[in-house]
Amino acid sequence: MEWWARFFDEEMSEVMFADEAWRQAEELCDPLIELLGVESGAKILDLACGTGRFALPLAKRGFHVVGLDYSAPYLKRARAVAQQQGLSVEVVQGDMRAIPFNEKFDAVINLFTSFGYFEREEDHLKVLQEVHKSLKPGGRFLLETVNRDFLLRRFQAHDWHKLPGFLVLEARRFLPERDRVETRWVKLHPDGRRKEYVSSIRLFTVRELLDLCSRAGLKPLGYYGDLKGEPWGLDKNRLVVVATR
Repeated sequence: MEWWARFFDEEMSEVMFADEAWRQAEELCDPLIELLGVESGAKILDLACGTGRFALPLAKRGFHVVGLDYSAPYLKRARAVAQQQGLSVEVVQGDMRAIPFNEKFDAVINLFTSFGYFEREEDHLKVLQEVHKSLKPGGRFLLETVNRDFLLRRFQAHDWHKLPGFLVLEARRFLPERDRVETRWVKLHPDGRRKEYVSSIRLFTVRELLDLCSRAGLKPLGYYGDLKGEPWGLDKNRLVVVATR
């Protein structure tokens, strides 16, 4: 079983999708729409949608949103929040290497470093080929991930975060022969309970991502340093690539 099949459970959702993450998504939703170049009413696939932190604000703005994710607990929460807010969002459990749609969407988004999970290099290309298949001709794809160059220049082997009710410790190592960062996450509760997770993310240069898009049949339109469309640079911790079918 690959790491991501175990990682995204209900306990980790408290780390990945804390209240601050939802507030940030709400603030970035309008810049995301502008950068993507779509208008209200368009059909959008949120690929690896998690608990719906971007899918739901997009639906609130009049978009027809489908969220696809592997994690059943996250999709259950997305459905529940959508129902509470009176929003219509279709959520589908699945693998991003086998998107069950053909020429359906005006746009596909993949956010929050949800790319680079797989061990086999050909699987990353397969994801983008599936994105191409699911887009209408002229549809757009937006990928937002970590900026490899920024991360390596300021690499921190250890870090910790204080969240409501618990601490999270992270121990990271970079594997240059595989261009991956492996992280051991330890979630600590005041009563002594702890749970450990491991993640492994393939890091991509700008050139590698642009090349992958081209090989998948997607024409790169530009790359940026954040979802607000700021220029990419070594001082930016994010990388956003926009491409079209």
